[in-house]
Amino acid sequence: MSILRFDRWCSLAVSGIRFKPDRKEIYEELYAHMEDQYEELTAAGFSEKEAEDEVAAAMGDPKETARQLDLILRPFWGFALRAARWCLVIAAVLALIFLPRYIRMQNFHTAANGNFYGGDLETEQSYNRRVWYDEPKAQDRSDGYTFTVTRAAERYYGHELLREDFRRVLYLEIKVFNPWPWTKKCTAIREFCAVDSLGNVYPPANDTNRLSYLTAMCTRTGLFTDTWLVMIRDYRSQEANWIEVRYDKAGRHLRLTLDLRGRKETGT
Repeated sequence: MSILRFDRWCSLAVSGIRFKPDRKEIYEELYAHMEDQYEELTAAGFSEKEAEDEVAAAMGDPKETARQLDLILRPFWGFALRAARWCLVIAAVLALIFLPRYIRMQNFHTAANGNFYGGDLETEQSYNRRVWYDEPKAQDRSDGYTFTVTRAAERYYGHELLREDFRRVLYLEIKVFNPWPWTKKCTAIREFCAVDSLGNVYPPANDTNRLSYLTAMCTRTGLFTDTWLVMIRDYRSQEANWIEVRYDKAGRHLRLTLDLRGRKETGT
């Protein structure tokens, strides 16, 4: 049997299949079929040359076979299947990279939530006044990050055991958004300071030993958004029209201005 002759016929017949991964399987099927026909003819008494000629004649023109195979085997589903496989691989890789951040999304800082929603402090009635600010929505951008003040509340704690700097505190919830989930958490928020329209200054906690200062801690980490609780101790801006959280370092200038005229005072 002329292996080269059958190989050449099958290779030419599958050359019209546009989805190349299908060519190998179709080639093997055609070649096996030609071998079976050849063996049947030689078993029936045909010579090798006569059997080859009969098989080739029965298979027909390989170019016409290639055209017919191209009409039957549309490449769409083949390419769709390959794309689906790649999507699954990419999804698995992304899950391995970002799953730890998803797990941390539910790690709320319970003390931070208590500062906004009351918690044990409200149960014990250890404060006597709370002031909410209507939808602050102060926002600014820097280095691909978007900073938004989503909630704000002023609290006065009347408990006699608290130090003066802990009696009155302004709480701000700041969400930091970045569309690229592989970026690092923005820790520069710990270096923010605050000023108000009356000239009161609240430097970051690590820059001062004064009673009045600003401190921040991350309370929730998500895939795209981190949530921070910012606290201003010894808050003295009750008569101010606005207070502004700022960052002015390394050539960056960030401003989050909160309008203090939207106060809603509530008691215990």
